[in-house]
Amino acid sequence: MNPPIKATDRIQYGFKRVSLANLLEPDDHPSYPSRLRGDKWVQACLNPKLEPSVPEEIAFLFEVARGSMIYGMFFLPLASLAGEQCYRVLEAAARQRCEQLGLLKQKRGKTKVTPITHFVELVTALEKAGRIPKGDLDAWKCMVFSRNRVSHPASQTISSRQNVASVLAYHVELLNRLFN
Repeated sequence: MNPPIKATDRIQYGFKRVSLANLLEPDDHPSYPSRLRGDKWVQACLNPKLEPSVPEEIAFLFEVARGSMIYGMFFLPLASLAGEQCYRVLEAAARQRCEQLGLLKQKRGKTKVTPITHFVELVTALEKAGRIPKGDLDAWKCMVFSRNRVSHPASQTISSRQNVASVLAYHVELLNRLFN
């Protein structure tokens, strides 16, 4: 039998304060109202599908983010972290696509030659090679900024379930088109 949930276990920092008593209870806080609960939440996370053309390494990274997002039902910050991980999956996908296309060559600076390593350089190389669909180019450029923002935060961000589910679905679309 689980111990009773105390008032101090309910909310801290705007989300559930995890305890043994509430570990498997959904994290539903009024600050982040959601229509996506239970089965609807799980289905919203499972609906986006990667195409078989997306490399297995990228699909693996993506599935870890998706699984973490699903378990965010019990701890909302985990769903937020999973949404942030989706941006890093895009960076890994851009690197993988550049590798597939032989675009990770050295770039020449004024005094030395250095490898292409930064996300913005990967996106630029894919753009120059005509490998990012024109309708997605602005989105990919925004993803560079967004990836940097979520990877180097000044404070903790908590996103709504609707927001992270939208991030997941849109990133699947970008990944599928990048590898077609």
